[in-house]
Amino acid sequence: MKIRILGTPSVAGSSRLAGRRANVLTALLALHINRAVSIDRLIDAIWEDRPPATAREQVQNCVSLLRRSLSGGAARITISRHGPGYQMNADPDEIDAQRFERGVRAAGELHATGDLTGAVEKLREALALWSGPALDGLTGVELSAHANRLDEMRNSATERLIKMTMDLGRHDEALADLRSLTRLHPLHEQYMLLMTDNLIHRQRYAEALDAYRTFASGMAEELGVRPSRTARSRERQILQAMHAPHPPHDSRRPARSDGPERPHLRNTVRYRTSDIPAAAPTELLHHLENAVTHIQAAFWLLHNEPDSWAPDRIPAPRA
Repeated sequence: MKIRILGTPSVAGSSRLAGRRANVLTALLALHINRAVSIDRLIDAIWEDRPPATAREQVQNCVSLLRRSLSGGAARITISRHGPGYQMNADPDEIDAQRFERGVRAAGELHATGDLTGAVEKLREALALWSGPALDGLTGVELSAHANRLDEMRNSATERLIKMTMDLGRHDEALADLRSLTRLHPLHEQYMLLMTDNLIHRQRYAEALDAYRTFASGMAEELGVRPSRTARSRERQILQAMHAPHPPHDSRRPARSDGPERPHLRNTVRYRTSDIPAAAPTELLHHLENAVTHIQAAFWLLHNEPDSWAPDRIPAPRA
């Protein structure tokens, strides 16, 4: 693989392309491999609305430098004059973005035949080609559009990889990926939903609720908005599972046998909407709902998560 654009644009064997113009030229020709790109289009991508009088000569100089960077090595990549523009000629697999898209298509074909294991392997191989945001460091209308398309394909492929990994029953592997993804992309709703799916399936409700609350707090602090209706319904789903009359126990945890039974503890925290004054501020009601759900979650932990309230893990009170 000779040319990389899934990250900072680079040419194998060259320490770094010299300057923005060379990066833009390389990226645009690579994105249109084996197709001609007009000089006017290259000029627009490099300078947008303010091309200098010598723009055509500078593009020609950049092409000459790029040709020297591409010369040598096993891979044969050439740039030819084609009508009113230039064309990069090469095996598409010499461009990381082309190889990525081919890998994603191959994974889809394997998935369609029922080969989930093969599809997961193909997606992992394709996603491993990335080293950062597509066309990292380059701006401009056309390149930004290409970068957004590639980044969206990356997100979609990642979501499909996680879902298929979970379908294979490899929940620990999927959860490890999701923990990393939600740290890198804390406001990405689909990653949060996949993580809570994983945790709910494994009856780890307290962790699922914490994952949702972290996402919701980030939305409020960073964007000043509430989560979508779909995301909010996930919170209700988690709370309903936690507050069920007989919530299923995690088979990996020993049942509690010490201490008195508390079958109705969660029912001690209730409030009736009829008891709330009609003029109560919306923000205050929101705090009240949060307080109730937190206390109910604590009661659930008392019954189902003994490790979380063991005496040696409870901090000593301050003096």
